[in-house]
Amino acid sequence: MQTQAQPGGLAPFAKRITRIRLAVAGFALTLLAGLVSYALVDRAAIENATGERLELLANVMAENIQTQLGQIEHQLLGAKRVVMAGDSGAIGGEIARDLLLDWCRGDAGCMDLLVVDGRGEITEWTGPGTPPVVSDREYVAHHLTTPNSETYLGIPQLSRVHGGRWFFAVSQADRHPDGSVARIFVSIRDLFHSFNYGPIVKGTAGASFAVVSMRGEVYLREPNREKHMGKVIPDVDRVVGPEAGSLRATLTTSRLDGIERLIVTRRLSRFPLYVAATQERDVILAPWRVRVSALALVWALLTLLAIHVGRRLGEDARLQDYLASIDSLTGTLNRRALMQEARRQEERRARSGGLGLLMLDVDHFKRINDTFGYGVGDEILQHVAANLRAQSRSSDIIGRYGGEEFLILQPGTDERRLARAAEKLRAAVEAIPSMEFAATGNYPETLTASVGATLLRPGDGNLDAAISRADRALNQAKNAGRNRVVVVARDDRD
Repeated sequence: MQTQAQPGGLAPFAKRITRIRLAVAGFALTLLAGLVSYALVDRAAIENATGERLELLANVMAENIQTQLGQIEHQLLGAKRVVMAGDSGAIGGEIARDLLLDWCRGDAGCMDLLVVDGRGEITEWTGPGTPPVVSDREYVAHHLTTPNSETYLGIPQLSRVHGGRWFFAVSQADRHPDGSVARIFVSIRDLFHSFNYGPIVKGTAGASFAVVSMRGEVYLREPNREKHMGKVIPDVDRVVGPEAGSLRATLTTSRLDGIERLIVTRRLSRFPLYVAATQERDVILAPWRVRVSALALVWALLTLLAIHVGRRLGEDARLQDYLASIDSLTGTLNRRALMQEARRQEERRARSGGLGLLMLDVDHFKRINDTFGYGVGDEILQHVAANLRAQSRSSDIIGRYGGEEFLILQPGTDERRLARAAEKLRAAVEAIPSMEFAATGNYPETLTASVGATLLRPGDGNLDAAISRADRALNQAKNAGRNRVVVVARDDRD
C-alpha cells in the first residue's frame, strides 16, 4: 500500500540528495587534491634538501682530496730538490736519504718515498732492506712509456713490502733534455689513511661515500671498504659530469651494492678522480612515506566523516521531504504530494493501463464534529485512513484531498475492478463503528462514506478532467442518499 509519493515524485529531495552527494564528493576530491599536492611538494623538498646536503659533502671532500694530492706533489718536488742537492754535492747522500725518511715519517699517509732511475730500478727509498722490484708497477711504467708525462695517480693495489696493505702511488718524472727519463719520484700512500672518511657516513642512515677514478677504479668506498676495494665500476659517465670540477646528481641503482640511491658526484679539477656522496632512496623518502601515510589516514577519516555527515544530511532531507508530503493527521499523502504523484501516474498510464480515481467522502462529517467534537472527528479520519490502507493494493496511492475527502489512485485497473474496489472501501468505512467503537461511548453508532469513481484510460483526456468526473460522481452518490458508490465513465463534457 502506498501512503507517500514515489521517489519520482520527490524532485526536491532528489535534487537535495544529489547536491549533498556532490558536496561530499567535491570535499573528498578537493581534500585529496590538496593532500596530493602537499605530498608532492614535500617530497620534492626532501629530495632537494638531500641533494643539497650531498652536494655540500661532495664539494668539501673533493676539495680536501685535491688539497692532499697537491701537497703530495709538493712533497715530490721537495724530494727532487733533495736528490739534486745530493747529486751536486751540496749535501751528502746519507743526509739526503735521512731528509726523505724524515719527510715520510712526518706524513701519516706516507708509506714510502721512492726514487727510481730510467731503467725502472729503485735508487733511493725510505724502506728497510733491499728495495722491491717496481718496474712492472704502472706508476713507473707510465712514465717510461709516455713522453712528457705529468703527475701520475696510480691505481689502488696491495703492497709487496707492507704486509698486503692497500696503497696508491703518486709519481712524477724528471727527464733529460732529450726527453728520456732521468728519475721517477714516487710517494706510496696508505689508502685507508689518506681517504679516511668512514666517520662521515656512520651517522647517516643509508649513506655512502666513494673515491673513484675516471676509469672506474674504486679507491675507497665507505661503508664496507674492504668489500669494494679494487673493484671497477663500468660506465662511470652515467653518473659523472663531462667537465673537470663539475657536479652531477643522479637517481640510479648503485653498481656496487645494487641499491637505488641518489648519487651526487664531483669531479676533481686537476686529477682523474671523482668523489660520490650517496644516500639510499628508501631512506631519503622514509620520513615522507610516514607523513604520506598519516595524510592518507587523515584523508580517509575526514572522507568517512564527510560521508557520514552526508548520509545524515540525506536522511534529514529524506525525512523533511517525507514529512512535507504526509498529512500529519491521517498519515496519508497530503494534497500537494498526492497531486504530484497523480501527475506522475498520468504520465505512466500508457504503460500501466487505465488509472482509476476514487473520491471518498465521509458522510455527515460536519455533524459528527458538531455532535461529538473535533477530537472524535480527527480520530474517525485516522480510522478511515487506516481502513483505506488495509483494503487497498500495494500499488495504490492514498491521499487526503481535503477535509474529510480522500483520493485513491489505482494504477493498472479497469472499470469492473474499479467499481469492486470502490464498494470494498465503502464497506470498510461502514464497518468502522462495529470494529472500533463497539465498547466505547461518545462515538457515532454509524459511519458511512460516499464514493465517486472514474477511469482515466490511455489517450482518454487528462488528469484534471478525470478528477472532475470523480468529483461529479461523488456528488451524485451524495445526492442519491449517500453511503453508496457511483462510477462515471468518460463523457463529452470532458
